[in-house]
Amino acid sequence: MVDKRRKGRVKKRLRILYGTEIPSKVGFTSDISGSGLCIKSFIVYKPGALVLMELELPNGDVARLEGRVHWARKVPPDLLRKVKHAGMGIKIVNFLSGRDAYLELCQG
Repeated sequence: MVDKRRKGRVKKRLRILYGTEIPSKVGFTSDISGSGLCIKSFIVYKPGALVLMELELPNGDVARLEGRVHWARKVPPDLLRKVKHAGMGIKIVNFLSGRDAYLELCQG
């Protein structure tokens, strides 16, 4: 898979809640950037779906975001850690709260 990102990603494993109406599904990020993030989870949505997210930051803050699914790869739960690009790639479209703390975390 060719990496076409313009902004660098930082490898971060953070707990994230996400969903299309209510952020109730649990996953973990594998990498983050100011423009998007990757969620490792066996529950995925189709590309184009709008997703609401609540990301637990290391300092205890919660960043609330809206994003659009850019790509999704569904894998069985037992293969989630073995498949490199499993889960969803999300493009951030709006910060509802926690923007500054999230962007600071993206600096590495």
